[in-house]
This record gives sequence, C-alpha cells and structure tokens, in this order.
Amino acid sequence: MRSERGSGRLIAGRYLLHDILGRGGMGTVWRAHDQLLDRPVAVKELHILAHDDEEHRTRLRRTIREARAVARVPHPHVVGVHDLVESEDRLWIVMELVQGPSLAQHIVESGPLTPQHAASLGLQLLDALEAVHAAGTLHRDVKPANVLLRRDGNAVLTDFGIAALDDGEFLTTTGELIGSLEFMAPERVMGAEVGPASDLWSLGATLATVCGGQSPFRRPARPATLHAVAYQEPALSERLGPLRPVIEALLRKSPEERPTAASARSALWRVAAGEMDSGPLPSPTGHVSWPAPGLADADTMTSGRQHLVPAGQTGQTALHTTSLRPAPHPPSRPKGAKRLWWALAGTAVLAAGVGGGLFVTGVLPLKKDPITTTTRQAVKSTTGWQQVKGVSVRQGDRITVRFVSGQWTVDHVNIPMTGPAGYNAAIDQSLDGAKDCKIKPAAPFGTLLARLAGEKDHPIHSVGRNLTFKAAGNGTLQLAINDAADRCVHDNRGTVTVQVSVTHQP
Repeated sequence: MRSERGSGRLIAGRYLLHDILGRGGMGTVWRAHDQLLDRPVAVKELHILAHDDEEHRTRLRRTIREARAVARVPHPHVVGVHDLVESEDRLWIVMELVQGPSLAQHIVESGPLTPQHAASLGLQLLDALEAVHAAGTLHRDVKPANVLLRRDGNAVLTDFGIAALDDGEFLTTTGELIGSLEFMAPERVMGAEVGPASDLWSLGATLATVCGGQSPFRRPARPATLHAVAYQEPALSERLGPLRPVIEALLRKSPEERPTAASARSALWRVAAGEMDSGPLPSPTGHVSWPAPGLADADTMTSGRQHLVPAGQTGQTALHTTSLRPAPHPPSRPKGAKRLWWALAGTAVLAAGVGGGLFVTGVLPLKKDPITTTTRQAVKSTTGWQQVKGVSVRQGDRITVRFVSGQWTVDHVNIPMTGPAGYNAAIDQSLDGAKDCKIKPAAPFGTLLARLAGEKDHPIHSVGRNLTFKAAGNGTLQLAINDAADRCVHDNRGTVTVQVSVTHQP
C-alpha cells in the first residue's frame, strides 16, 4: 500500500516522508522533512478514502476543519500547523515536529507522575484549552495519547481530528461516538449539549490517569465503560494526594457543577507549588459563553505568534511557554504588550463584525461609533414568551443571541433534557401527537426561539446555540422554548441562560 512506503516518498513536491510516528482512526502521522525550508516536520496523512461519496465528503470536511481548528489557535502548548496540501488524492496536514513522546508513552515507560508534576502539566493544558475555547473550538478528545512532551518536558496539545467549531456542523454519522470513551464527558455519552466544560472533564480524567496510574472509568467492555462515565463515580487512586479534590470537581457529572477554568487553575497552581491543600473549588454560578466575547478571561490566557503560513513562507514561533516550575504567585492580569495585544484583538473582532454588516447592507460607515448593549437572561421552559430586559430594539439593529448554559425538557416524565437546539429528529417525531403545542412548527420541540413583539407581526427565529439577525422593525425582543403554548407548559422543566447583544448605529 502507498501509505506503508516512507523514505523517498515526496508529497506536494516538497515534503519528504521518512518513518511512521503513529496511527489513529483519523490518520497516519509521518516524520518528514520540509525540503524548501530545510526543517523537520510532522505530516499527517488523513484517512479520507471511503466507501461512498457522501462519507468521502464528510471526512474531507472534517479534515479541513481539523486544520482550521489548530491553525486558529496560536499557542505554545497547542501543536503548530504549517501547511495543508493535497497530494496523491489525499489531504495532508503539515505540523511542527514535537521531539518527544506522548504523555501516554511517558507513563508506560516511566510510571505515574507525582501530583505536583501532573498539576504543572495540567496548568499548561488548561492554558491551551482556554485558547482553543476562545477561538470558538472544542478539542473533544483530550487524553494522554493526544498530549506530546517536548524535550524540555513542556506539554503540547495535539490531534484535533474530532474538533467541532462553533460555526460548523457535527460531522459524525447518526449514533457514532468519535473519541476515546473513557475520556469522554458524560454529556457527550448521553448525547446532550457539549461545551468548554466537556473538555475540562476530559482534562480531569487525563490527570487522574497519568497521576493515579489507571483510568478512572476504564472497564473491560465498551458498554460498561459508557455506563461508568455516565453514572458511576470515578475510581481514583490514593496516589493523587492533594490533586484529588480538583480532579473530583472536574469529573462531576453535570457541567453546571464543575469549577470554572479560573477556579481549576488556582487549585492546580497550589498543588504544583507543593502545597498540600488545593483550596476551595466552588461550582460556577454560570458559564461564560464561547467563543469568549471581547476580552473575556484575557487575564488567564497565554498567547503566541505562531500562524498558519502558505507553502514557501516561514512563520514565527510562539513567544513563550508555561514553565513546569510554578510562578511564585498565581497569575495576574496581563500588563504592557500582552494587555495591548488582547485589546487590539477585541477591537479588531468588533470592527470586523460591524464593518462586515455595513458593507453587506450597502451602508457606508458613519462617523459615530455603533452602540452595543449586552445583557444576560435566564429563559424558563415553564413560561411563554419572555421579554429580554435591559435592551431596546429599533429597525436595523443587529441582534445576537448566544447560548451560555443550561438545559430543559418539554416532558420531564418521559423525555430527556436537551439544549437550545432542541430534540433530534427521532424524539421530535415521537412527540408528533402534541405538535399543536409548537410555536414554530418547522423547528423541533425544545428549540430556543426569538421574536420581536411590536405593532407588526415579525418572523419567529430559531436561535439554537447562536443566532444573529437584523431587526425588521421596532419592537421588544422576546425569547421562549418551542413548546410555550399556555396549555402545554405544565410538564416542562429547566432553564437556559443566554447572552443578548443589540448593536445600534446612531
């Protein structure tokens, strides 16, 4: 087979393949040499050949999304992507070559890590995940095998093969679970909404494994492993010591009960510093929406200057890395150039969004800056249309509704909880006898809906996780679950929290 030939095989007239570094369900990784820039690289040959055209297209889209997911996260603890090329009827992702073993290999060869060492690596991976989440991406497969160790011992998060972007579709076949079951968050196993807290759960399972010497949920058979992840408490080793409280918190079944990234960082820092008490780990009262708006949580993130570059050009390497040796004090708000970087980034994002909207509508920018009002609101499933407080809407305003947290159900006795996108086709069809309860017939039960209430009847929008639309007229913004007819809400349960932004051009 072509995929078994290494030395002497030239890809895209530039990348000379040597030996195989590893294989997985998504592809084969080769050690290679970039002949143009005279540097070693890792080249991932994607397994996109399939039995039918539709599966081929699905894998192709997933491949491109993988490259995009990594390339949009310049960070010293996230593997760098240099190029994406097509050769021999396949796609290839050219990445930096990390000269070191995976964390899984390291544990096999050297044994479990100390709590202090595991916490230090956990801080690096937490920084990487926050950068991933800020870019609107979920990793979805955090595990020891997907963490590489550089020669200096620093961690690098890799293999974004099943990453899901916030602006993309889930590229899996019906009922397919992609990822390692024992490191898969309960909400993924249960088919519920996933978010940044899901990656933090996987981080907790990873740290428990590399420090405790055993996976807390691994069972002899796949069904037993799934059941353990969804319903059973983790089997944690006494080796964890002071790391145990933070891991227990990260492995809570409900995403709402897990600590925030900031709380986890504080606890990991204390363990990495050699303290025997990881400190308090309060459950979050609400999750920050993602991708993080503006400068959200900028003080907890690490950034670099690594970019996706076209063939023939060089890219800059990351500015710095999180040391394995804990700093003398917990991280504080960035100053100087770092704070300026985040300020410029937030300004650029806002300018791009507003400017793009103006050019689409054919309106030239005005001298006065647009005014944006942002608020958060809990939307109850047991109430009909609910007015969004604190915002007013006029014709032409740009309205964005973004899901933050929560779940609800339209029948708490018989139907499971769901998120703002509503139920899948099978469950929605099973409720067909109650279709008169729907506000928007074309949308599934449980979908988050938005409308403007005013003198005229305005369209009802399906929000899902995120929706931006232009106000067709003046009115009051209202939100509801797609089951909010007065006679139908008696068996509803749950609440979702959303962030609402209204941008008005003076």
